[in-house]
Amino acid sequence: MPVALRPLVSTLLSTGLGLALALPAQAAGSLLLLDAPPETATWSGGLSVRGWPRAPGSSRQRDGLLPAVDYEKPNGLFAATDTGLGWNLAPQLLDGAAAKDWQFGARIWPQAGRPRRESPPGVESLGTRVITEAFANVQALPVLLLQSGLSWGSGRHHDGAQLEIGATSGIPLGQDLLAVSLAATYANAAHLRGSFGVRPAEASSSGLREWRPGSGWQDWSVALSGEHKFSSDWSVSGQWLHARLISQAGHSPLTHNRNQPSFILSLWHQF
Repeated sequence: MPVALRPLVSTLLSTGLGLALALPAQAAGSLLLLDAPPETATWSGGLSVRGWPRAPGSSRQRDGLLPAVDYEKPNGLFAATDTGLGWNLAPQLLDGAAAKDWQFGARIWPQAGRPRRESPPGVESLGTRVITEAFANVQALPVLLLQSGLSWGSGRHHDGAQLEIGATSGIPLGQDLLAVSLAATYANAAHLRGSFGVRPAEASSSGLREWRPGSGWQDWSVALSGEHKFSSDWSVSGQWLHARLISQAGHSPLTHNRNQPSFILSLWHQF
């Protein structure tokens, strides 16, 4: 692909590839795509149509029409329904091209678990938790963005942790761009047991076999993201993400479907 594709990739970084974000980050999607901070504070609003698994390993989807808000400041602070509340520190600590090639910092967002109505009889539900993530991305090549995110706060006792690594490139479509992302997630035992484990008492009450996973790979995922601007104020962005549960998560008695698709389609107006 031509070097000129690089600014298009940068433009797409505002689409919010991570479906994990402010709604359930069930199996994957905690990696961030961030645009360079604006020269002046900006905010946008709109509506999002979303779909995501009802619980980790669920075979059923939940769909919703929800408001969308995005606020960004020149110092790297951001707050959005797609990405949570966070701060990209690169503009504060780096200069010149490095400040645009690197994105690193931290953010928080709520992550749903397994609600009571989605839990088998005898299996304890897993409530919503506030997740903290340290992220670091680098534009390694003109058409290759390397991404990573280390998050913690999941699990039954808020001691779960996940490391997600991935890469994003792009395919030009006229004046627009389709971003293609590949990622994989490694989780500690506390996270996997909270999302996919069955404790002895739960096994006795539910009739399910006991499942006590240790640390290991949880999933891999592929995502397609895109954005189209109708004007300087109006745009539409979308993403389809398909995660595949593997290893211990894929074999859990709570997993009814290893395939965990998610999608989002948002209409934006910049004020």
